[in-house]
Amino acid sequence: MKAAEIKPYLEEKYAFLSGAIDKKGYLIITFPSSATLEKLSGEELKKLIIYLASINSSNGDPRFTFIVDMRQRTWENCKHIFKVLQEQFPYKIEHVYIVKPDGFWDKHKISLGMSKYTFDHSVESVESLSHAIDRNQLTSDLNGTFQYNHTRWLEFRLKLESFVYNSKETLHAYELLYNDLQQVDQSNNVARAQDAIETHMTVFKDQLSRVNIDPLLNDGNHLLNMLRGNSDNENSLMKSQQQRTYPLDYFDEARKISLVMDNLRSAKERCFQLWHQKKNRLEQNLQLRLFEQDCDRLCSWIGNSRLILGPKYTEIGSSCSEAMQLLAEHEQFAKGNETVIRRTQNVGDRLISSGHYATSAIKTQVNRLNDEWQCLAQTLHAYELLYNDLQQVDQSKNVARAQDAIETHMTVFKDQLSRVNIDPLLNDGNHLLNMLRGNSDNENSLMKSQQQRTYPLDYFDEARKISLVMDNLRSAKERCFQLWHQKKNRLEQNLQLRLFEQDCDRLCSWIGNSRLILGPKYTEIGSSCSEAMQLLAEHEQFAKGNETVIRRTQNVGDRLISSGHYATSAIKTQVNRLNDEWQCLARL
Repeated sequence: MKAAEIKPYLEEKYAFLSGAIDKKGYLIITFPSSATLEKLSGEELKKLIIYLASINSSNGDPRFTFIVDMRQRTWENCKHIFKVLQEQFPYKIEHVYIVKPDGFWDKHKISLGMSKYTFDHSVESVESLSHAIDRNQLTSDLNGTFQYNHTRWLEFRLKLESFVYNSKETLHAYELLYNDLQQVDQSNNVARAQDAIETHMTVFKDQLSRVNIDPLLNDGNHLLNMLRGNSDNENSLMKSQQQRTYPLDYFDEARKISLVMDNLRSAKERCFQLWHQKKNRLEQNLQLRLFEQDCDRLCSWIGNSRLILGPKYTEIGSSCSEAMQLLAEHEQFAKGNETVIRRTQNVGDRLISSGHYATSAIKTQVNRLNDEWQCLAQTLHAYELLYNDLQQVDQSKNVARAQDAIETHMTVFKDQLSRVNIDPLLNDGNHLLNMLRGNSDNENSLMKSQQQRTYPLDYFDEARKISLVMDNLRSAKERCFQLWHQKKNRLEQNLQLRLFEQDCDRLCSWIGNSRLILGPKYTEIGSSCSEAMQLLAEHEQFAKGNETVIRRTQNVGDRLISSGHYATSAIKTQVNRLNDEWQCLARL
């Protein structure tokens, strides 16, 4: 029940709940003598007192004390009050105080009429009422000092209940929005992901931003100011920020109002936070779908490229120039493709490093794209090897043509030997010998290459032989690099050994010179105690500095030994030698 529903009864002040309490601490509901209670029916009176009692019904043991002021009234006008209290009041009645009426017969009727009611009651005068209830808990019409403004109280109740009702509606709206925002919307393609983002932005524009809690917060602050007893002018608002007590709060309303305001703020913050989280997730989902789309297109394109390049595997051109042109085209093709692939992979790496929720799916796409690219790169690399081998084949053809020319000249030379005039033939023979000498190097290298490989009409057999040669070249290259690194490490270790030996030689020489210098001075102890102490300090400083240098050099030797140096024994010899020299010097 709300105050607005029984507002006419409250405005007439048939009964009121001022917030005053009896000596046991129970709230007092008063029926003042000024109200014309005979206008109320039993049902209307029931609604009125149940509403007043419900204001504090949240307590664990709600009990109420009633004051019925029967001055200027008759028993007939008030008897329905007691009937309603007896039969229809849902809470416990602590005591009913009846202020004596003015007429004698009315007093007698009260004594007779109240005998049938079971709740505790007593008939009091205005003066004796102050003995049962403190005067500071009685209103001025009962000769008390309790300050109560019924108009202000009714205004507060109407605004409070409106504030609570509107707050519940707003909190319910936030709850519905929160539940809607919790719905998972993981679209599986780019178009749906974009639509999901647009829909989510519409939710903020059409729903979330339209729920405004500022008017409710202002109403809550106004209610708190009313409980403080302040007006709504600017000065009172400034005072209310400093004043945290509520002298007019008899029903713990300030805490309830503050709690509702906190709930409004937290509900708004929670919805806004969830909205931003979902917005980020939808944006990440769109990034994922775009990345998957790019990967699908690239993988499909790579697969088609392999299908196109497969049948053209034996197309190497009819000459070396055509082969070189094809090689340049393939290199440019491979370089452009690798740039696109690497750029897409970098996008995936950035998504992973940014903390994307679908890290595993992105890694799967990156690995898939890398595998497809490696397959295509191997095909392109095979083309490069074939074109390089074709250059050697073209060179062998040139040498073969030179050999054919030599054989032709030899045949002509043999035919002409049988003739009488052999001088021209001798000249031709010398010319052929010069040709042979000039081409001997190329002929030898080509003969060796012809012994290692043949070029039958079947190009696949030729390709297998070329691949075998390339494998041998790679193995030889790897062995050379391995030997080079081994020799490099040994040379570096040898340099370390020579530097260490040089340092040890210098230190040993320096230690020997120091012994020669310190020997004659061994008996110098100074002419006084202070000079002796000074000499001792100099010797200790000299020994400490020398020991630091010696230990550092010995540590270098220990590190060389622990690193697996090939000359471990030589290093140990130098370390022992240095240690012996130092011990001799230390004994001085």
